[in-house]
Amino acid sequence: MKRLLFIAVQLVFSIAAVNAQNEMQALQYSRYDPFGTARFAAQGGAIGALGGDFSSILANPAGLGFYRSPELSFSPSLYWVNTDANYLGSTTGDSRLIFNMGSFGLVSARDMKNRGGLEGAAFSFGYNTLVNFNQRTTMSGINQGSSMLDDFAWHANADPDDLSPFYEQLAFDTYLLPFDSTAGAFWHDMQVDGYGQEQYRMSELQGYIGEYSLSGAFNFNNLIYFGASLGIHAVRFNEQIYHEETDLDDQVIDFENFRFREFNSTRGWGYTARFGLIVRPTQLFRAGATFQIPTYYRLTDEKTTDMNSYWDTGSGIPDEAATSPDGLYDYELKTPFRASVQASLIMFKMATISAAYEYVDYSSARLDAYDYKFFDENDRIRTEFQSTHNISAGAELRMGALYLRAGTRYLMSPFSDPRNDADVWVYAGGLGVRNDRISFDVGFTHARTEEVYGLYAIEPGVNEVSLNDIRRNNLIFTLGFRF
Repeated sequence: MKRLLFIAVQLVFSIAAVNAQNEMQALQYSRYDPFGTARFAAQGGAIGALGGDFSSILANPAGLGFYRSPELSFSPSLYWVNTDANYLGSTTGDSRLIFNMGSFGLVSARDMKNRGGLEGAAFSFGYNTLVNFNQRTTMSGINQGSSMLDDFAWHANADPDDLSPFYEQLAFDTYLLPFDSTAGAFWHDMQVDGYGQEQYRMSELQGYIGEYSLSGAFNFNNLIYFGASLGIHAVRFNEQIYHEETDLDDQVIDFENFRFREFNSTRGWGYTARFGLIVRPTQLFRAGATFQIPTYYRLTDEKTTDMNSYWDTGSGIPDEAATSPDGLYDYELKTPFRASVQASLIMFKMATISAAYEYVDYSSARLDAYDYKFFDENDRIRTEFQSTHNISAGAELRMGALYLRAGTRYLMSPFSDPRNDADVWVYAGGLGVRNDRISFDVGFTHARTEEVYGLYAIEPGVNEVSLNDIRRNNLIFTLGFRF
C-alpha cells in the first residue's frame, strides 16, 4: 500500500496522519479509554465486580445483576484537550473544547422471587463512548534545514513514472516541483537557494468510537452473577491537516508561499460481544472475570488533498492551485480480544475499594480487504506491537447521601520497542448524591502525555518531528432516575 507520509509515534489514543490503511490505523481503532458514567469514570473504570452502574457493563456485564429496580441515566460531558507543540525551538499552544455524550442507558430489572435459585434478572440498552479523537495541535517555527517539498522530491525521484495524485503530482502541477530533464530529477527552489522559511502546521482531529449495546444479566442465589453484552461499534473519524511554508526574508528566488491541505475520514461499523461472571462469596467481597471477543469492523476511508502556490511579483510564474481526485477505499479490521479480572471490597456499606487487571494483545490485530491482503502491514503489527497489561483502581466513600470517589487507570504502551514510551496514566475523582429515586454524579479525569508527531520525511528514515505535550480533561455529569 501507499507509504506513510507523516511518520509518527503517538503516545496517546489518537494516531498521526496516515495516507493508507496500515498498522497505526489498526492501533487507532483498537485502543480504548471509555468515558462511561460519572461514577465509572471517577473510579478509574474499576467497578466491574462492583456492578450496579450502567457503564459497568464495559468492564463486566454481569454487574447488571445487582440492579433491583429499573433505571434511566444520561451522562453528558465537557471534554477539552490542551496541547503545547515544541517545534524547531518554538512552543505553540492550542486547545479544543467539545460537548460529548459519555453514555445514556435504560436498565430494566426484575425480581424473580427465588424461582429455582434465580433471584433476579436485568436487561439494558444504551450507548457508551469508547474513544474521543477530538484534538487540535498547532506547530510553527523557522526551518533552516528542510521543507515538506523534500519529502515530495525524494518520493518523486524514487518513482518518476508514478507520482502520487495526492502529493507529488500536486506539487508538480503548482510549479513547486519542476522536473530537470537534463539531470533526470525533480527538484525545488529551496534546495538551490537555501532554507530559512517559516513553517506552520495545524492538525485537527474530530470523531469518536461509540458502542451501542444490548446486555443482560442473571442473579443466581445472590452468589453467582452471569452477564453478556452484544455491542455495535460506530466509528466516525475526521482529520484535517493544514501545512504552510512562507519565504519571509525573500531569500528564495521567485518563491513566496505554498499551502497544502489534507482531509482524511473513516466511517464504519463493527460488532463485538462481552461475557462476564461475578462471584459474591460473602457480603464483603466480590470477584469477577470478563472476556470480550475481537471487534470486527468494516471501514471506509476517504481522502482528498489540495495545494496552492504563490510566487513573487515579476517572477513570471503564475499562482496556481491543484486538487487531488477523491480517494475511497473499503477494508476490514479485526481488533484484539480482551480479558480481565476484577475484585471489590464492600466495607459495611460505608466504603468500597475496587481494582481490575486487563490483558490486550495488540499484536493480534489484523487488516484485510477483498483486493489486498496487507501482508506487510500485518507483519509489522506482529513485530511492532505487543501484549499489554492494564491496571485500574478506585474507591468510594459514603457519607449519608453524599458519595466521594477517586481512581486511577494505567494503560501500558502497545509498542514492542521500549523507546516508544506510550504508557498512559489517567487520574480521576468525583462525587455524587442520591436517594431512592434520583442520583446526580460528577466525575473528572485527567491524563497528561507526550507524543512525537512526524510532519514529513526528509529522506528515508529521517523525519521532521514536533514534541507535543498533551493534557486531556473530561468533566462528566450523570443524572439517573430509578422507578
